Amino acid sequence: MVSLRRLCSRSFLAIAAFLLMGGLAQATQIFNFPGLTISAGDPTQLGRLSRNGIPQDWSGSEPYPGVINGTLSYHYRTLDLDLAALESGFYYGGFIQVEFDSNSANTFMAAYLNSYNPANLATNFLGDFGFSGDAFPGDPAFFQVFVPSGNHLVLVYNETTPNAGLGAGGAGDLLVEAFADTEYTDLVPSPEPGTLTLLGSGIALLVRRRFRRGTAA
Repeated sequence: MVSLRRLCSRSFLAIAAFLLMGGLAQATQIFNFPGLTISAGDPTQLGRLSRNGIPQDWSGSEPYPGVINGTLSYHYRTLDLDLAALESGFYYGGFIQVEFDSNSANTFMAAYLNSYNPANLATNFLGDFGFSGDAFPGDPAFFQVFVPSGNHLVLVYNETTPNAGLGAGGAGDLLVEAFADTEYTDLVPSPEPGTLTLLGSGIALLVRRRFRRGTAA
């Protein structure tokens, strides 16, 4: 027959595991922007990134593609994502995947670390889609970058036709996900302070009880 002490110990460990592991599933989505657009009211820059046909991945396979049409104006829009805040409550992963389902082949997106300088597109460059628009209708384009802990991910959305000002015609749905590693492992929730205190107190109690039992033998 299982002793009451052993049963209590097992129950405590089961509860602790439940508190620590609860909420693991589907915890990687950190930013969702449906209907992202670019219009004539957005700022402009001279030139744009070239489409080299190589979507960036976590291995860093895409080199900086360079700039084309340096005398022509293109509208752009930036999204500054504070990953530390967006991933609040999780152990930081840093492996970021950017997915964009565009209604237009005249759209392009790139990623930068912490800041974007429209006068120098090489500064802080992390990667881009390699192509513009969706690869196939209903098949969103995506790319991957690694952003070290404590930094911002700046996404730059721009048109590929000079001064197009697409408006609703260039709308698309943006999804940003974070993972713990290159195996697409979900981020692990960090326990609440109260949970850690409860767990630590319980473990300390079990250790004291076992120690007393051992010394009494």
